Formats: sequence, structure tokens, C-alpha cells
Amino acid sequence: MKTKLLARVAAMGAAGLFAVFALTACGGGGSLDVAVAQPFDVNVVVGGRPVSGVLIHPGATQTVFLPVGESIELDASEPVIWSLIVGGSTVNGTGVTVDYGGVGIRLSAQTRSRILIDTDSGFPLSAPLSFTLIATSTLDFAQVATIRVVLTN
Repeated sequence: MKTKLLARVAAMGAAGLFAVFALTACGGGGSLDVAVAQPFDVNVVVGGRPVSGVLIHPGATQTVFLPVGESIELDASEPVIWSLIVGGSTVNGTGVTVDYGGVGIRLSAQTRSRILIDTDSGFPLSAPLSFTLIATSTLDFAQVATIRVVLTN
């Protein structure tokens, strides 16, 4: 009786293993769906006018030229975390004005995806100045876009 029981258990175990291997080999047994975040893009408006031909997306650095005294608006296609880097230092907070090389640079968050940067100077620049904006996706922190803004006269 013990021998028949052991033979039956062994046969059931072997059949179970065969079913597992068969499903694995044929690709059956269900699927695992993994959501992958789509890359976002950023639209640019300078002085109230949309800028064409500027493609800002994660994994790339794009340079935008901005006449001093003008404003630049950046609007991502999804919520992002915006970072402003001026003179090598990160500026935290919205509504903060930083004086950099005689130019006032003010960051204002409009929405979770859109920011506005105002610039102001009482005199012409002796040389172009630049600052950096970084947009990090809130859906996938690995997606980061970098925008270098060069201030000109």
C-alpha cells in the first residue's frame, strides 16, 4: 500500500513539473504587463510667442537663446519637477529672484508642468550669461530633460 501511494505521489509530482515546464517553454501561463512611461516633451514660449524648431525631451540638452528683459515659459507634457541652476547653484522655491551678473532671474511655477522665468537688467550685458533648467518626470525619475538658457542683448 505504501509503495502504491509513493508511486502515485511521484507520478503526480512529475506531471505537475511537466505542466510547468511545458507552459514555460511555449510562452503560456499568463503574461506580465509592465507600464513604461512615455518620454515627455517641453514646449517653449519666449516673449509670449511659441518657439518652433526647439525639441526638448528627456536624455538631451537643448540650448535656447533669450534676450535679457524677456520672459521664457516652459511647459512639459506631464507633471515634472523643475530645477533652476544659476552660477552652479540650485535655486529652490518659486517667486525667488536671483541676481546673476547684474541680471535678475525670477522663477514662478504656474502649474505642476509649467514654469515662467522672468529676466531683468538695467543695462546691456557685456557678455552672454547662461543658466540651466532641469525637468525631471514625476512618473519616471529616470527621464530628465536639460534646457540651457543663454541670455543675450
